[in-house]
Amino acid sequence: MEDWIVLNDWNPSEQTLRKWAYDERIQLSDQDADLVLHEEEYLPLLLELADEPSCPRSSEILGTLDYYLMFLVLRGVEEHIRIVEKAVALARSAKTAPVIEWRQLQERRLRYRAGAGPLSREQAVAAARDLLIGIDRIAELKVVDENPKTWEIELSVPPSHRYRDRLSFDRATGVFRFSR
Repeated sequence: MEDWIVLNDWNPSEQTLRKWAYDERIQLSDQDADLVLHEEEYLPLLLELADEPSCPRSSEILGTLDYYLMFLVLRGVEEHIRIVEKAVALARSAKTAPVIEWRQLQERRLRYRAGAGPLSREQAVAAARDLLIGIDRIAELKVVDENPKTWEIELSVPPSHRYRDRLSFDRATGVFRFSR
């Protein structure tokens, strides 16, 4: 698109983010613009914008936040879990269905992180869908190994893809281990 405005702003102000959210011609960066938004400090504003039905980028914002928080949960570092918990708390005041459903997904992810208890194969696949696919990714899941102790579930990727996201669920506790 010829009339795009590329800011290449990796530390945008609230005013810049509001303008970007309502003007689809504005790009924050010419490459990996979603990474600009992967900052804890932007959570309150981005969730506010995602909850505004008139915001043309509301679903894009929610998808970007989902991807960001998904990997924070998968990595499971306590500092990262705190960020996800903050996002959940901020989203409790949401009024629109997409943000409410997104918040519920984050809550499920946090429960999985803590251990969901004994899991059936179907429950492990459902948990893997929440943990690896979320609201924006398009992919298939496949149980690649199962034994009396674990379910191993992998995200489908093209043969040439460098990473293979995989979860190993302890069948008795529901605790998962993420690997690439």
